[in-house]
Amino acid sequence: IDMYTHGKGKFHVRSLCEVFDDSDGKKIIITEIPYQVKKADMLVHIAELVNKGTVIGIRDIRDESSKEGIRVVIEVKNNADPHAVLNQLFKSSRLQESYSANVMGILDGRPVLLTLPVMLDTYVKHRESIIERRAQFDLEKAQARAHILEGLVKAQDRIDDVIAAGKASSSREQFESVLHGTQTMPGIAVFSFTEAQAKAIAERRLYQLSRLDVEKVQNEYSELQLKISDLEDIIGSRSRRLSILLEELDVMVERHGDERRSYIDPMPLSMDREDLIEERAIVISLSDDGYIRHMPVESFRVQNRGGKGLKGVTTKDEDFPKSILTCFSKDRLLIFTDQGRVYGLKAWETPMGSRHSRGTHIRNVIEHIREDERVVTILPISKELQEEPEGHFLIFATHEGIVKRSKLEDYTRINKNGKYALKFKSATDTLVAVREATDEDHVVLVSKMGRACRFQPSYTKTATDGTVSITVKVQGRVTAGVRGMSLKQGDAVVGMIATSNEETSVLTLSKYGMAKRSRLGDGEMHDLLDENGNTTVDNNTQKIKQYRDGYRKTSRGAGGVLTMKLDVDHGDEIVRVHTIPDDLDQLFLLTSKGMMIRVRANQTKATSGKATKGTRVMELRNKDKGGFTDEIIFSARLPSILVEDEFDAMDTDNDGVVSREEFEAAQAVEALTSGEEE
Repeated sequence: IDMYTHGKGKFHVRSLCEVFDDSDGKKIIITEIPYQVKKADMLVHIAELVNKGTVIGIRDIRDESSKEGIRVVIEVKNNADPHAVLNQLFKSSRLQESYSANVMGILDGRPVLLTLPVMLDTYVKHRESIIERRAQFDLEKAQARAHILEGLVKAQDRIDDVIAAGKASSSREQFESVLHGTQTMPGIAVFSFTEAQAKAIAERRLYQLSRLDVEKVQNEYSELQLKISDLEDIIGSRSRRLSILLEELDVMVERHGDERRSYIDPMPLSMDREDLIEERAIVISLSDDGYIRHMPVESFRVQNRGGKGLKGVTTKDEDFPKSILTCFSKDRLLIFTDQGRVYGLKAWETPMGSRHSRGTHIRNVIEHIREDERVVTILPISKELQEEPEGHFLIFATHEGIVKRSKLEDYTRINKNGKYALKFKSATDTLVAVREATDEDHVVLVSKMGRACRFQPSYTKTATDGTVSITVKVQGRVTAGVRGMSLKQGDAVVGMIATSNEETSVLTLSKYGMAKRSRLGDGEMHDLLDENGNTTVDNNTQKIKQYRDGYRKTSRGAGGVLTMKLDVDHGDEIVRVHTIPDDLDQLFLLTSKGMMIRVRANQTKATSGKATKGTRVMELRNKDKGGFTDEIIFSARLPSILVEDEFDAMDTDNDGVVSREEFEAAQAVEALTSGEEE
């Protein structure tokens, strides 16, 4: 940019590279290198950078060049991002060269640094001057020709006298003088031709003059008059000259417009580490044992394994995924623990996982996280929200029903060292969930005994005395919050949602395999209409039938309403709460005995908000159905974009469930297959 705005600057020339990330592995293939760069020296330099640790992630370098052209293959390690490796090479090796530019030119007789606007303006003025001078030249030529034609037509009016004068003249010069009127001849009236006309007439043979086609001359004269008028318009009108310039440029492009042999790729002159990271959609998973990793969404989908979900989510024996979320690689992750602390890092800073790796323990990624801390929420914050967090808040919910609302901007700059996100009023309380919200969002707290408390944190109420109260006031970072839900003895909050979309479904899941799905709704009572749109009447009471749309609104601090009927005799309780924005989303369920299943959200019956048992999504009862032999210990919502149709390949007995035996058998088959391929 400086080169064009100031006449002095730098530009970069990059090698032509292509990145491959498929079943054959991760590769960078180079087919062109910068001007004056020797390929052999470049490869030696890259090898030195790898040995020094300046460039990481390269496994092997092969030179496959031939007479057909350059081809260098750089194999990338499985746990490295090939795009990040390529950016490291651009920064540190001769895959990218920089050149200085000093755009000097002679303008008005003196040397000056030429900016792009000055160069373009100078060129336009130059071309415009050429067009004007060319038009002036053609105009003078056309006017001279028209003047001659006028003389020829005029000569035809006295053709006999002209012929007689020609015959009587002793030379062409005398004939010209007679026609010009500087000499006279006896018996012939004086002529009044101009010198140019007299010369043109005298140069013609007399028989040509006598046989002149007057009509043809007059037609040529008329055409010349039109041409003269057009040329005068070009000389007098700048818009005409610029229009001609554009037409000539179009002709030039059509005649000489070869395709560029290089392309312009704008990039910053200086880069930090994040500039080397490709912005892409990724999936981040955290296991129950604390192993974290990220993968590209497309890779996550490739290894999808139907109902048991994802081969990638099993990290090791007796370990299972605890959290699965999608975000972008340059989003900021806020990691909240049950002890009320928050740690911040970029999504790309989490280790990249391969198809079979379990990732890295989170304490190796965030060194200051304590051994007794358990991650409860990983919240991705987009770059846009980081730059403009105004109007966005974080809502906290604890097991004992305390909620807190704080400004998002108080947390966006927290780093890996961590800080306290809130204080607890009780030494036994722990953090359950954190959600990002705006003033329009409603919060629903759900307890393990099946009760739900819905309120709008930003709702403002004005009392008769003018006192204004807010449901949940905005508080600072290190504060304790307020009572969000009153709980009975033995009850605890197990989940929270925050949304303003009344069409969003809320799914509650019990540990014995029951799931209830209801739309959030507006929480108000509505008349029940028949199929024709008419109100319906109760035959006994003669009152109009009504129904409640979704979750009833309650006051903050209330005990909530019953949202799901549970088998309390056997100790059933709600273990998870999910928002379902798309009924094509799926649930990944895992039991304590290792049974895994994937269920479409729309396979659960949608209810109108009444306290029902819901739909059985996993059969965990014993044979006589008088008790339970297993329980759900984990569930995750899989957005529809992450779902592939590979469940049937795993479910060998077609019972809709992938058992641990089926999963281990599939792993063994895949290991054998991959071994044969190698």
